[in-house]
Amino acid sequence: MLQRLVQHGVVHANDAISFRFKGHMFAARISPAGLLSHCTWNDNPVLQEKVAFATLTDWCDTCIQELLNEYVTRFSSWKRVRHVPTNTPLAQLREKVRDAAVIPGGESCSCAGLLCEQRKVLALQMQVRDLRQQLEDKSTPKPDTAMADDNPFRLQF
Repeated sequence: MLQRLVQHGVVHANDAISFRFKGHMFAARISPAGLLSHCTWNDNPVLQEKVAFATLTDWCDTCIQELLNEYVTRFSSWKRVRHVPTNTPLAQLREKVRDAAVIPGGESCSCAGLLCEQRKVLALQMQVRDLRQQLEDKSTPKPDTAMADDNPFRLQF
């Protein structure tokens, strides 16, 4: 369904989505193929080993269950997750697509091959991000850990 939202132009590639659960903020980005990746939990990257999620429900359930160790029922991801650029629940955006009823060009795409390739691209993008972070960490000078007062006879409390 996310892929259809992208196809209809209701959301765009790299748009952010997010939801809050018990004071925790989860976010992800939508790929051109409608996959969810670049996940964060309170602005920290998480679930990097998952590469991408094919459904909104899988993403929400994984965030809540694997990261918070909570097991909830009756959690409506479509109602709770918001499209960040418009601050609109995805349920409302999904209704726009359902109301339109016609996919541009009159065709629907079940592009399993495209999804597979998109996952590979996302995995590579995440590797690049990790390598950039490692380079950044190495180039940042470490603070001097020596005490301001190096007098060995002075008592420190």
